[in-house]
Amino acid sequence: MVRRVGDWTIVIEECGWRGVQREVIGELSRDGGEAVAVMRHVYAARHDFAYALDGELVTGFDPCWPGTWWGTAPDRLNRHLRELGIDPASDDWIDNAIQAVLALAGRISGVVVTPAHIERPVLGAAIPR
Repeated sequence: MVRRVGDWTIVIEECGWRGVQREVIGELSRDGGEAVAVMRHVYAARHDFAYALDGELVTGFDPCWPGTWWGTAPDRLNRHLRELGIDPASDDWIDNAIQAVLALAGRISGVVVTPAHIERPVLGAAIPR
């Protein structure tokens, strides 16, 4: 599902995880763009956060275990994480991980996703391989 909010486009990928993949989020942010992805996959019991600028994954991590990072500048969002009460160097399990990274995505984009954003009708799209 796709919905425009201000200068950003929100994509809700139900039962999927393509948006957080390095090559996909890189493409979504190419040519000077910016992309933030939050994945909460209940069935796979896996969550991810990814942030990309100008075609490059800047930082990504598992929200439940914030001490595990990847990307070209994995420490870039540490200040925001600390302000949200998460120690980025911690190896502790984060109980409110999805809420925290949704708040982090809101800080980056200025968009707070609400239930109104996912009400139908919405546009549909597939993220190609």
